Amino acid sequence: MNITLRQLRAFIAVAELGQFNIAARNLHLTQSAVSILIRDLETEIGVRLFDRHTRMVSLTLVGQEFLPQARKILKDLELAVGDVRDNAMLKRGQVTVAAAIVLAATIVPPIIARFLRMYPEISVNIRDMPEEQITPALKRHEVDIAVGTLSEEDPEITATALLRDKLMLVCRDDHRFAKRKSVRWAQLKDETLITLAASNPLRNIVEHNLIRVVPNYRPKYEVRFSTTAISMIAAGMGVSVLPENSGQLASAVGVTTIDLIDPIVMRDVSLLQRRHHSLSPAAEHLKAAFIASAARNN
Repeated sequence: MNITLRQLRAFIAVAELGQFNIAARNLHLTQSAVSILIRDLETEIGVRLFDRHTRMVSLTLVGQEFLPQARKILKDLELAVGDVRDNAMLKRGQVTVAAAIVLAATIVPPIIARFLRMYPEISVNIRDMPEEQITPALKRHEVDIAVGTLSEEDPEITATALLRDKLMLVCRDDHRFAKRKSVRWAQLKDETLITLAASNPLRNIVEHNLIRVVPNYRPKYEVRFSTTAISMIAAGMGVSVLPENSGQLASAVGVTTIDLIDPIVMRDVSLLQRRHHSLSPAAEHLKAAFIASAARNN
């Protein structure tokens, strides 16, 4: 079946106005063009839709049954096109962002808040989760974009660099290292270490550097969330190596962060998305907001 929108519009106009010439003026077409559109529609359907009179036309029984359906088709299409245009103009839309726990509690909210002040009709959902769950969530199409650390190249994921932050020693305010400006990695050999889960990309970075200077390195505790590690540190259960922005959460619970040196270790925080997968207009603009914020702060 090869029915066109122009045929449907011509059919509705003639049905409502009762004359080909009036319908033609309303559609900004010639009367012959409208006649051709109606004839082609009747040929395609295989039945007459109008009874022609000298000056007027009237719907056949089939035409009367078809009219509400034709109106519904056009209305549904107009609504669908309107929704697409609203999405393109950011008058509506939804974006789901995944972020590592600490990033979701520090750098992500201010960026989203600025974005929503510009585009208040957009709905943004934040999924805070452990680093190791971010890539699988992207691949399962559960989130549109993500902010986190990609531990290794992944053919299904594209990473756009946002920022680099240092790994820091996090200890309690009364710890022997608390007043120091910096601590060497080698000085952690006698400390009770609280580490993140083995599947967390940060764990690989920490272990790579610790094993080089502390050959017998063994973590005492393993947790999934940085916030749990910070609470354990505050309870006097040990120290941990966490990203620099963890300090924004640490100060509230009597915990401090100290530079780790020899070497200074950085980790990359990136905007992650599925490779070869187009983002919605809302997600594309939110991605741009993250990149612009990172550029201002670098």
